[in-house]
Amino acid sequence: MLTPEELAIIAETMQPHLDELNMWISQDMIRRFMARMGRGEKELLSGTDQWQAQVYKEAGGLYEDLQKELHNFTGKSEDEIKAIFEDAGIRAWNADDIFYVAQGFESVPLLSSERMLNILTDCYQRTNNEVYNFTRTTANETQRRFIKLLDSTHMKVMSGAQSYTAAVKEAVSELASTQTEVIYPSGHKDTIETAVLRAVRTGVAQASGNMTLQGMEERDWDLIRVSAHLGARYGDGGENPGNHYWWQGKLYSRTGRDKRYPDFISSTGYGSGEGLCGWNCRHSYGPGDPDHNPYKEYDAEENKKAYDISQKQRKIERTIRADKLKAKGLREAIDCAEDKTLKKELSEDYEKASARLSMHNAEYNHFCESNGLKRYDDRLSIAKWNRSEAMKA
Repeated sequence: MLTPEELAIIAETMQPHLDELNMWISQDMIRRFMARMGRGEKELLSGTDQWQAQVYKEAGGLYEDLQKELHNFTGKSEDEIKAIFEDAGIRAWNADDIFYVAQGFESVPLLSSERMLNILTDCYQRTNNEVYNFTRTTANETQRRFIKLLDSTHMKVMSGAQSYTAAVKEAVSELASTQTEVIYPSGHKDTIETAVLRAVRTGVAQASGNMTLQGMEERDWDLIRVSAHLGARYGDGGENPGNHYWWQGKLYSRTGRDKRYPDFISSTGYGSGEGLCGWNCRHSYGPGDPDHNPYKEYDAEENKKAYDISQKQRKIERTIRADKLKAKGLREAIDCAEDKTLKKELSEDYEKASARLSMHNAEYNHFCESNGLKRYDDRLSIAKWNRSEAMKA
């Protein structure tokens, strides 16, 4: 069983790799875009066939280099995901094992349990494959977006719909503001950051949960204790799996044989995306007994306030990442621009973007301090320290 605090930061160490990938893709696209569009309006006066040949040549280079960068990212992410799952597996099983020893069962080290290791390995491999599949859609989508933006910018200038400077600035702003996307088989799109972090957090929660169920089955233990934390998701406020505040911190019957307690799966929605151990869920569960409940009950209004504050903190963090991406992208465009007027106007946009970043950083620091929240850098440091400690166990 993992604590809500452990689950909250368990995937934080993936974020720097995702930031690095987003930054590389954004800057490479801008560099290639400016090679075609940044030399002045006269340079665009070529025939349609010649223009298309230039576009597809640049797009081909983008695709090839992006494939190499994604391969590099996949190697880093595979190592990171493996380390995350090892950390989570050690922590989750140690917590359950301590409980069982207190109940009179013999201690079973994780490394001596083939079934537990198989569960952990299976969840790790499925998560790793999911992340790999995300990157497979990224190259095609990025190349498609690049070609579309080059052609639309060229058309705006040639048709007189926009001035050269305005059209190029608009395109650069879009390239610098749009994060890399992945496409699901359903056609739904997510940023690669959202998709990867959700997959890792969900995979870790499922691994922890499956290990707990296996341990309970092996010992014929029926009662399940679900964790609780302040700031739990409250959904529509009803008594249903989407309201995590409603079902957290309680005892449940795994098999249904103890009629004093509600059924585990139907109450918590375990196994569904919206319920326990679902999308980005910070709850976990382990073996429990009526005499020991380490989780306090939280007031509904207090919980709602904490949840809303945590959501605002994450929103500001996303805004700061977007600000950094845009500022770096504009800096790249300035360095590549050969047209003096364009360079001057891009420099003005860069100054505004830098000021916006500074403003949001100040807002973030004040918000965290006012609400007693750990800043992202602090959470990342804690996640790395927790992992090193788990590996010593």
